[in-house]
Amino acid sequence: MKRPTLKAIAEQAGVSVATVSRALSGRGRVDEATRQRILQIAEALGYAPDMAARSLVLRRTENIGFLIHALQSLSPHTFYGEILTAVERELRRHRYHLQFATVEDESLPALIKENRVDGLLLVGCDLPPSLIRTLKERRLPLVLVDNHMPGVDSVFTDNVGGAFQATAHLIRLGHRRIAFIAETLSNLSFQERFEGYRRALEAHGLPFDPELVAEGERGFEGGFTAMSRLLEQAQPTAVVAANDPTAASAMRAIRARGLQIPEEIAVVGFDDDPLALHTDPPLTTMRVFRARMAALAVARLLDLMRNPEQPAVHIRIETQLVVRQSCGGPPTSS
Repeated sequence: MKRPTLKAIAEQAGVSVATVSRALSGRGRVDEATRQRILQIAEALGYAPDMAARSLVLRRTENIGFLIHALQSLSPHTFYGEILTAVERELRRHRYHLQFATVEDESLPALIKENRVDGLLLVGCDLPPSLIRTLKERRLPLVLVDNHMPGVDSVFTDNVGGAFQATAHLIRLGHRRIAFIAETLSNLSFQERFEGYRRALEAHGLPFDPELVAEGERGFEGGFTAMSRLLEQAQPTAVVAANDPTAASAMRAIRARGLQIPEEIAVVGFDDDPLALHTDPPLTTMRVFRARMAALAVARLLDLMRNPEQPAVHIRIETQLVVRQSCGGPPTSS
């Protein structure tokens, strides 16, 4: 069967070959109605570009790299799994393909060594800063996602502001002994959430008590471990958890001590993971807008690829308090 050509699409659409090329590449000015008509005709004809030839002619691969530390899960409905899905969706809109790699140390993955990508999304704050600096020195357009460092473009959550809001909510409910727990405080996001918690205590005239802070270990059981340690040394009336899995497993530790949620200990999480609706009771949490983070990161990366000589831009995305039954306050509608 003869392979459809740009000329065949142009003839059927009643436009020039150049217009078809711009519409299919997603680059250049094309009226949106015309673009959609061209895309529909191309799909109907079964058109597929010769990617190898294209990359040689255009000197670009039309691939974007997605780099993440091997510690992180990309399973469906996990934090980074949802970001990956949103990134793929955005890239398809711009007719780019996704190349994925995990790293465990400072070694460059093959997709970088072999020049297989035109730009990079570096996802999560577990990636070694030295690796990020090495990639930056290669002058490959890149954007940090859910992470930030000086001189590198980034899109990230307002962790400090979100944790401040969560803690302030508990203070408004009358709590004065509010704890903070995390899998680990070596993670930048969790450090910032701890900082927001401390700032809220200070802003409301409450003393910071180190005995009301506990770490567990990486993984879903981290919250159970941290909460168990906390209850051995202190008697909080409320707890802010660094993320929702930590909050969910902390709730098991609270119930294991025979304590009631929220009557004896109120619990607030962070991220608004899908599991937040399915804890017992449903979890009050800070909503993080993953799809927006992904869309802004893709948009910034494509802009950098068109105009690489730009100063770094840092985009901070606000969170939203979602009140459910775990904190004892009146639930919000969302």
